[in-house]
Amino acid sequence: MIAAVGARSMFAGLKQTAVWRLVRGAKRAVLAPRHDTSLVVDDCRATLTAVDPPIALEAGRSHHWRIRFENLGGTAWASAGSHPVQVVARWLTYTGQPFGNEHAVPLPSPVFPGEPKTFDIAIPTPAFVGDFTLVLDLAQSLGGPHFSTCVPQSQPLRVAVPVQGRRATDIDYHEVYRNANLAQNHWWVVGAYQTKEQYEKSSRERLGMLVANGLTPDSRVLDIGCGTGQMADALQNYLSDRGTYYGTDIGEEAIAFCHETFRRRDFVFRRGEMTRVPFGPEDGAFDLAIFFSVFTHTFIDESALLLAEAKRLLAPTGQILADVIVSPLVERGAGNRGEMIVNREHFLRTADMLGLSAVVVGVWPWNPQAERLMFRFRRKE
Repeated sequence: MIAAVGARSMFAGLKQTAVWRLVRGAKRAVLAPRHDTSLVVDDCRATLTAVDPPIALEAGRSHHWRIRFENLGGTAWASAGSHPVQVVARWLTYTGQPFGNEHAVPLPSPVFPGEPKTFDIAIPTPAFVGDFTLVLDLAQSLGGPHFSTCVPQSQPLRVAVPVQGRRATDIDYHEVYRNANLAQNHWWVVGAYQTKEQYEKSSRERLGMLVANGLTPDSRVLDIGCGTGQMADALQNYLSDRGTYYGTDIGEEAIAFCHETFRRRDFVFRRGEMTRVPFGPEDGAFDLAIFFSVFTHTFIDESALLLAEAKRLLAPTGQILADVIVSPLVERGAGNRGEMIVNREHFLRTADMLGLSAVVVGVWPWNPQAERLMFRFRRKE
């Protein structure tokens, strides 16, 4: 028995030598494993681990995930043959619903029992902003039984990761204003307008929406995120001498432009901060506070603080109008300054906590998974 133990020990030591590894590598190269039949259940035992998983992903792009594969069975997982072992990826929404189709990638090379391997696996990211979970498993064919189905101990790898908009759409508004020639391009510098005619048409449409929601020539209007004065321009020939317009924006250059451009004595412009409106009780109460294309560029908690600021300055019967991009793929809010998308129910709960009731007064399609809504808020009775 002692001799048998010694032989096993010697054999184990031999397997660790460079010569043994060289011979083994040559043998595997000549007689590479392949699967032309299904593996037995015991050979489907696996552990998958994400190495340095991403904090966030960019929508619509492929990302290389670094995955460690450990074969706990007794047979090599072959990447060749009519039944090769494949990495199967699928996405779930934050509510656990499948999103899109499964994606299969063959193992780059065989994985032998007791010899973990780490591979970079390219996996397409969902094309839409949202809060997703990537689920990775192994199978011998797309649509075939997953290893985790065959062997309950082989749990699939799950990684929760938010999917953000493309980095190219992110915006630094301070940088934009610093480099803009507002005398020439004030009408498109931070907007999506291709022509000045589009800009002016949008101004008329926005004015019509305000009138449909209670604006009168005598109204006191608070414009939060006034930019270079799109609504100031639309209102300067609409408001009477009893009407008032107050505009604020984070862009120092934008406020300076508005001061120079709109000279009515009852038009007031002040630079604000991301979540602070620079007006107080001494400026009077406002009949209408407007956020046009503001909450589509602010993070959800910033939007809540701005709503609270607007409510603070609102007359008892005043209203707030604000447009928001909503998607059922988002748990709270996701995106960047270029495009912020929120969960509708979460946004409404936030407004309710602030003592505001809301109704939808406008709906526009945004993408197949999102829409743009115009909300009207009032103080709750």
